[in-house]
Amino acid sequence: MPSYNKMQQGEEKSNQRSVKDRQGFVRQQASSKIKPFDWGDDKLGIRRADVAVFKAAALAFDHFILVRETNVASLPYIGNKNFYPKPMDCKAKTAGRDVLIPFASRHIYSKAAGLVVDPTIVGAKAFDEGKFDKAMVAWDDFLKDKTPEEKKTKVFRRRGAAGIYAVDLDINSEYYGCLMISRANGFERRIVDGQTVATNEGNPHFDETAVRANPAWRNAEVWDAGVNESKSRMQYIHGDYDLYALLNVDNPNEPTVVEWVNGIKNYCSASFRMIQDFINKGIGSPMVQHGDQFRYKHQGDKLFVFYPTGMVYMIDETGQSIQEIFALVYGVNA
Repeated sequence: MPSYNKMQQGEEKSNQRSVKDRQGFVRQQASSKIKPFDWGDDKLGIRRADVAVFKAAALAFDHFILVRETNVASLPYIGNKNFYPKPMDCKAKTAGRDVLIPFASRHIYSKAAGLVVDPTIVGAKAFDEGKFDKAMVAWDDFLKDKTPEEKKTKVFRRRGAAGIYAVDLDINSEYYGCLMISRANGFERRIVDGQTVATNEGNPHFDETAVRANPAWRNAEVWDAGVNESKSRMQYIHGDYDLYALLNVDNPNEPTVVEWVNGIKNYCSASFRMIQDFINKGIGSPMVQHGDQFRYKHQGDKLFVFYPTGMVYMIDETGQSIQEIFALVYGVNA
């Protein structure tokens, strides 16, 4: 049995108060890193019209919804039927600016800003400072499962879904060097061997006719009997809205759900599918393509934070700092 020491008891209580005060200070410091949403920012990486959709989703599902900022130049393309948000199986990067590309005796002007590009074609000038090297690494990763013939023609079959990607090589195109995807459908989910499998596959008819055709197919249109109108066979790819986290207010430590999206593991919250559908329908475009970033790992980011109270905030911190905010402010276990 431990001995009783009155002097020691006083010291222990003093230490306990010190620890409590320290925890309160750390929690206050973490909270101070959550900043007010800046409506006046002319480089805000989210459409102002979409803010209302995320606010409504946070309220409807009683969640904290954290969204990574997207490339500002991608925002004007949202909802344009000739463009499509970047799918989960495409990790290539969007360009930061338009660019003049040297070609033979002239230059080609490419409207690359906000669109996924082949960095080996558009070059470093299409990217903001420090981002070209990252774009090259991502492009190499995108090519790692492609065949020599695909790399030569720059027409790449999707591995986990029907459809193709292709680089626009038409020197008369205003989007020369930009990556395209064969027109995709909305998300569909089914259970296969006890696992949830999601796809947003392209139209196989579009794909096969495209592969067999001459180079003009990249910008050609085909008749879509489903909607009784002509559509471009291919869509250029712009930045999507990456979810950083969906946190249930009542249980921020809900277990991670795993599903397969176009052949890739998607780690997400239990409410992800419903919230994804709600947001995408509200925006009118499938801008939310995959689950929560923090379920893979924390990383430094600028985040928009939507509270179920209707308030909106911003976080712009390192990965470690964001992890501390999650633990101290939102109660998420490390």
